[in-house]
Amino acid sequence: MTEKEVFEELMHRIRCLQDKKQKVVLVGINGIEGTGKTVFCSKFTQYLQSHQINAIHVSIDGFHNTKEIRYKQGRDAAKGYLEDAYDETAFADKVLKSSQDKQPVFTEKIHDLETDELLYLEPIKLTPTSVLLTDGAYLFKDIFLPYWDLKIYLKTDFQVALQRGIERDAAILGGAEQAKEKYKNRYHLASAMYIHECAPERKADIIINNTDFENLVIEK
Repeated sequence: MTEKEVFEELMHRIRCLQDKKQKVVLVGINGIEGTGKTVFCSKFTQYLQSHQINAIHVSIDGFHNTKEIRYKQGRDAAKGYLEDAYDETAFADKVLKSSQDKQPVFTEKIHDLETDELLYLEPIKLTPTSVLLTDGAYLFKDIFLPYWDLKIYLKTDFQVALQRGIERDAAILGGAEQAKEKYKNRYHLASAMYIHECAPERKADIIINNTDFENLVIEK
């Protein structure tokens, strides 16, 4: 399927959810590191906006823990990345839970990854017709599951995701070899742990094989 065809199918599902729920619709887009979640989420958000849907992309990357917490198990520890990378409670409370209140709001971010400073931003108001879309590597953990109205899993082969990750992050990780080691020993090892512990494909409402950007396949 083309990207447009997939987006049309997903938009139909979201419109049905809006009609049924009459509250902010929450969409979680999950997948291993390097699968293309952020690009997919951003483009899908723009697609929805172009069809008069009040879609907002809020990234869990704005909810990183400080370095002191993120690296307490070791800077390269995969288990530490899985367990300590994000302030999951804050994201659940300040985005997912608060968006379902009578006066729905969400907080865009609580942490600046570049400066490692905590942020104290005013919540942003939503309307009941809003759609919040989030992409992240661990969104189908139990702490988040009760909130999602639509759970989308982007399925990509680890080797393909590794190459995408290297291309994306080599510059910020010190080069291609350093990026390769970081993905293998921290990011993708953490992803494998997450898959084993949380079974995201089983929890997903929709699985999209994202291995070939030009030929997406809806598997579920």
